[in-house]
Amino acid sequence: MTLRVAFILDAPRVHHEHAAFARLAVGLAAEGTRALLALDGDPHHAIDDRDAPIPTITLPTRLPFWIRERAIDATLDAFTEAGMDQLDVVVAVGTGGIGFASRLARRLERPLVVEVRSRDEIRAVPREPGITVVAATDGLRTLAARRFGDDRCTSLPVPVPRTLPLPSGPRNLGVILGPVGDVSTWTAMIDGLAGRDQLPGGLEHVAIELGDHRTDGRIWSHLRQRELLSRVTAFDDADRLRALLADAAIVLLPETGQPVRSIERQAMYGGAVAVAVEDPDRSDLRPSTDAIVLSAAESRQPSAWRAAIDRGRDASLEAASRAAAVDSLVSRVAPRWAKMLETIVHGDATPIERGQ
Repeated sequence: MTLRVAFILDAPRVHHEHAAFARLAVGLAAEGTRALLALDGDPHHAIDDRDAPIPTITLPTRLPFWIRERAIDATLDAFTEAGMDQLDVVVAVGTGGIGFASRLARRLERPLVVEVRSRDEIRAVPREPGITVVAATDGLRTLAARRFGDDRCTSLPVPVPRTLPLPSGPRNLGVILGPVGDVSTWTAMIDGLAGRDQLPGGLEHVAIELGDHRTDGRIWSHLRQRELLSRVTAFDDADRLRALLADAAIVLLPETGQPVRSIERQAMYGGAVAVAVEDPDRSDLRPSTDAIVLSAAESRQPSAWRAAIDRGRDASLEAASRAAAVDSLVSRVAPRWAKMLETIVHGDATPIERGQ
């Protein structure tokens, strides 16, 4: 019997992870699980693919209380048109759509699963009975288990779509993932990049993720002061640049406490080495094994960033990084998602196996 699941992606997940979850839905189909993607957004300015093999609809998930039930009715009508009127389970991907997903699950009397990727996202999950939490790392799973109970939490790697390597020469691109939070860490990192006539680690160019906030403007000004603008390109939509960013040699993660991103794991699968700041929840990054992790004090030292980037070009680290990222590929993750969902729907009395 085919299992039917609706993934409710909140706005940040739509922006960063739409491509990854679309590929996960294809992988689930191969496991006998049919998935529908419901994307948070304005349905009047989005493509409606409810007739596609992987049905996709766009709907607003944060609504005034007086129209919330009407919105559920409209959503169920859309599910019916997509051939997904007999759902078995609802998955809230990100915390922005938890309220909507919870109301939908209650209306259908179906179990609710919440996918979380950071400590803040765990705190945003309500302590309601019956919710299953899927954490992106073992460290986050341990944290979630303290809040919701060990038998209602598991961990699965973030799904990563496989990309073919670009037909380019040596890998010489560095990627900096945002958002900008700790300005002092970012400026120290930039100073490390600009310390000499050439970029460290043999890099020739750096792609930096910046938005339109005031702190992003400060970082851009600092790049100008350090005369790096000719070597830097800013972007704000990593999901549309996966093929390019996945060909990076180094992925710089100057922020802590941010949700785990599939684009970093995708780059790691291509051989990129992550250079990150110490984060107790990022148990997926193993210092000096498949990643380089700076302490909080080191993250404010330009020389530490430069040395870390140089070390990141070590061939053994690149091989270890690629091996660590293999388990995140959709081909590996989809069977585990399918098994977990089947356990939740058909075996409520059976605790979820850890990491399965």
